[in-house]
Amino acid sequence: MTKWKKDCFIIELKLLIDTWQKDLLLKRFEIARTLYNTTLSYAVKQYTFMQESKHYRKQLRGYQKAKKTNDSKELKQIAKELTNIRQSFGLSEYQLHAYIKKHQHNYKKHIDSNTSQKIASTVWRAVQDVLFKGSKAHFKRYGMFHSVEGKSNKAGIRFKENIVYWNGLILPVRIRKQDLFVKESLALHTIKYCRLVKKVIRGKHTFYVQLVMDGIPPAKRIPSTGAFRHSYQKKQRVGIDIGPSTIAIVSEETVFIQQLAPEVPLLEKQKRRLLRKLDRSRRSTNPNNFKKDGTIKHGVKLRWTYSKKTIKKTKRTSKKNYIERKASYIKEKHGALANKILSLGDEVYIETMHFKGLAKRTKETKTTIQGKFQSKKRFGKSIGNHAPAMLVEIIHQKLGYTKQTIQKVNTITFRASQYNHVTDRYEKKKLHQRWSQIGSHLVQRDLYSAFLLMNSDPNLQQTNQDLCNKTFTTFLALHNQHIEDLKQVKKTFPLSMGIQQIK
Repeated sequence: MTKWKKDCFIIELKLLIDTWQKDLLLKRFEIARTLYNTTLSYAVKQYTFMQESKHYRKQLRGYQKAKKTNDSKELKQIAKELTNIRQSFGLSEYQLHAYIKKHQHNYKKHIDSNTSQKIASTVWRAVQDVLFKGSKAHFKRYGMFHSVEGKSNKAGIRFKENIVYWNGLILPVRIRKQDLFVKESLALHTIKYCRLVKKVIRGKHTFYVQLVMDGIPPAKRIPSTGAFRHSYQKKQRVGIDIGPSTIAIVSEETVFIQQLAPEVPLLEKQKRRLLRKLDRSRRSTNPNNFKKDGTIKHGVKLRWTYSKKTIKKTKRTSKKNYIERKASYIKEKHGALANKILSLGDEVYIETMHFKGLAKRTKETKTTIQGKFQSKKRFGKSIGNHAPAMLVEIIHQKLGYTKQTIQKVNTITFRASQYNHVTDRYEKKKLHQRWSQIGSHLVQRDLYSAFLLMNSDPNLQQTNQDLCNKTFTTFLALHNQHIEDLKQVKKTFPLSMGIQQIK
C-alpha cells in the first residue's frame, strides 16, 4: 500500500531571543549534528558489513536476474529476503531510532527523544539513497546542521500561545499585527509539529520556527480591506512555454514573456567580486605562500593568516549561505509568478520538460569549421540560476489545493516549437531562430508555442487548429502590444527572448 500524503503547509515565524538563548540554541544544533554523524557512521559501517556478506551478495545477484526475466513472484520473495538481511544488520528506520536513543541519553538536557528520533529518520533517508540509488552518504560539517524538528506539538519542541517551548527554553515569536494569513492559519488549523531553523543573515545567526500546519492554507488577504489578494479565474485556459531561464505565458486576455528570477545573475556578480577581494587579501597577508607566477607553493606545509575583515566576509560568502540566499529569492519570485499565472486561469497547459537532461553536458564531441572543439556545456548554469522546475512544482502544489493538476502535453507528438496552424505543417527551426513566420505575421517563437499549448486538444497529443483560428486575432493584438511595451523598456533582455533582434 502507498502511504497517502495529507495536505499541509508551513508558517515561518522569527524567534525573538536573547544572546544566551542564541548561544544555547547553537550548542543544541551542534549536539544534533554530532548525533546525526554518529548514527550515520554506524549505518555506513553496518552497510559495509552487509556488503561483505556472501548471503547478501547471492540474493542481490538473484534479484537482478529475476528483474531481467520479469519474474514478479521470485522478485517479491527475494526482496523480502533482502529486507530481512538488512534488518539483521540493523538497517531500518526504527532500528536507527533504537541506536540513537543510547547516545541521546548523554544529552537529554538539550535534545529530547522525539527530536533525536527525527534526526534518526533523516539519517535513514540518506541511507535509503545509499541502499537503493547507489548514492554516497555525506556527513555534516561543523556549523552545517541547519534544522531540528519534533514529531508532534505535544512533546519536545512545542508552540503554544505565540511561544516556543523546548527543554526549558522559552522562545517568543514575532507575529505582525496586520498578518491576517498567520492569524487565520493558527485559528483554523492544527499544528502537526514544529521545526527550528538556523539561518545566517548578514553574517549573523538568526533563528526561526516553522509550524507545519494540517490542511489547505487559507487564501491571503489585503490587511487594509480584508479582500482576497489573488482572485483565481475558474475554467480559463493558460499556456506556458518554459525554458531554462525564461517563460512565455498566454491566456485569452493576457500575453507576456519574462525572465525567471531576473535578479539572480546580480547575486552571482556580487559573489565573484567578493571572492576576488578575499583572494587579494589572502595574497597580501600571505606573500611567502605564493610563487612568482602567482600560483600556490606545493610540497611544503603552508601556514595561512587572515585578517579579521576577511574572516567575517568569508562567513558571509560561504557556499551554503549563498545557496540559501539564492534559493529563498528564487522561491519568493516563483511564488509571486505562480499566483499571477493562476489569476489568469486554472487550466494550465505545459510541455513535459526534462530539466536534469538539459543541465547535463553533452556526450557527443563536435568541432567547429576551424577544427576547434566545441564546448560540451548546455543549460546547467541557466537552470541552476533560474530553477524552472521549482516554478512548475509550485504551480502544481497550488493547483492541488483545489484538486486540480497541470495538463502536461505529449512533447513528442505536440511539437509546439515546430507547428504552424496556418499551414497545418511542422517546420523545424534552429535554436537561434527566435521568431516564426505565421501567415503574413512575424511572431515571437516562445509566445507562439504558449499560444499553441493554450489551444491544446483534450487528448494532449496535439494542438486544436480550429481553436487556434478562433483565438489567433486576439492573441496577435496582445502579442504586438506586449512586444511594443518591451521595446520601450530601457533594459537588456536575454538573447533567448529575441527582443534585440527586432530593435
